[in-house]
Amino acid sequence: MKLIVILLKEFLSSNIKKTRTVFDVCRLSIFLVVIVFGCEEKKSVFYPELTESSIPQEGILPYFKGEVMDPYWVENQKYPIDLRRFPNITLESHLKEEVKEGKLLGKYKLITFFYAKCNGICPMITRNMINFLPRIENQSDLEIYSITINPEVDSVEVLQNFREQYKIKQTNWTFLTGSKKDIYEMARKQFSADVKVIKGADNLNDFVHTENIYLLDKQNYLRGIYRAKGTGDLERLLVELKTLREEGK
Repeated sequence: MKLIVILLKEFLSSNIKKTRTVFDVCRLSIFLVVIVFGCEEKKSVFYPELTESSIPQEGILPYFKGEVMDPYWVENQKYPIDLRRFPNITLESHLKEEVKEGKLLGKYKLITFFYAKCNGICPMITRNMINFLPRIENQSDLEIYSITINPEVDSVEVLQNFREQYKIKQTNWTFLTGSKKDIYEMARKQFSADVKVIKGADNLNDFVHTENIYLLDKQNYLRGIYRAKGTGDLERLLVELKTLREEGK
């Protein structure tokens, strides 16, 4: 910077300054400005989620980590605190039973988000799940949870009517309602299930839920994400559920 100032002073005080045109002065000024801004030290951007890395492991499904849901493979049983998982909250099932985080332990889980009066992707997800579930041969270690994002309206009775409407008979498919604050925080922070996040807002109109199905392991960690639209991704779910079972996690 000091060198640039010196050059400018010398230019203006040179013996031939009288012959300098206004155009020359402007051109030099622009050149110096470009140098000044071009030489400014750029501040480095710090991404906390990139402070830990992992190496993909064959035959092992990744976990999901940080704000951007990076795939992450755990080594030496060291689990970072920002791995995505089902949180410690209490919900209520369509059978009027409490469902806590601890109750989900020990089985594989498929999680979806919906609401009973949804006329968009909810019917599609529900029908696809109805057609897909019979293809999973062994369901003794699998639970399916559909969580309403409109709990203020979707009472236990509404959830029961929803099951009757779609003729859902599976005993391992549970519909859940509960605290709106807890559900929204879980859906957004753990599953990124809101595809139109408006920070500070928490009403239904601000929550555009995803069509995704989420696969959780026996320790309630998120291990797979699949689109319910169409059948292609559900084929991948079949394969990766088998992989997770072989992994034993």
